[in-house]
Amino acid sequence: MKQSIGHQVGRRIRRLRQSLGLSLSDVAAKAGLSRSLLSKVENARVSSPIATLVNIAAALDTTVGRLIGADGSERCVVVRRDEREHVTTRQADGYTYETLGHKRVDKRMEPFLVTYPPGGDVPPRYAHRGEAFMFVLKGRIEFHYDGRVTVLGPGDSVYFDNELPHGARALGARPAVGLVVTLEP
Repeated sequence: MKQSIGHQVGRRIRRLRQSLGLSLSDVAAKAGLSRSLLSKVENARVSSPIATLVNIAAALDTTVGRLIGADGSERCVVVRRDEREHVTTRQADGYTYETLGHKRVDKRMEPFLVTYPPGGDVPPRYAHRGEAFMFVLKGRIEFHYDGRVTVLGPGDSVYFDNELPHGARALGARPAVGLVVTLEP
């Protein structure tokens, strides 16, 4: 039986951490996380947002692509609709992330299709390393960034530094979908 992506990611994180001779506390401190949260990620007891995976990857000197199982080093890869991998569902806010470039290992960008469910309260605030770009494909998104709020619709985009607190939620009665590309440091 195939393990969930959460179990696979957790196993990869643990193996890489141990191969580098780092403790849970070492990696947690470098990633700005609690030791408890990192342990839960490694054991697939929590579903982590991309921000957390970006910070863990940076602490381990690797990429999110490697953590989520990118399995090739080709210079050009094609990911078909049915090959997208469902990375995570955030329990508190219901976001879903699907990888769009997971077949490429050595990359600086990480593209995702993010679905924001309707009816969300104030979006969570994330802060992590790198930059990001979001292009709204469907629905309306309320984007929060460093204390400002902007409403985005289909065709709108935003490019921002991830280091400042940010988050998003769907507006209206239908899900919103955005193409999100993160650039890792």
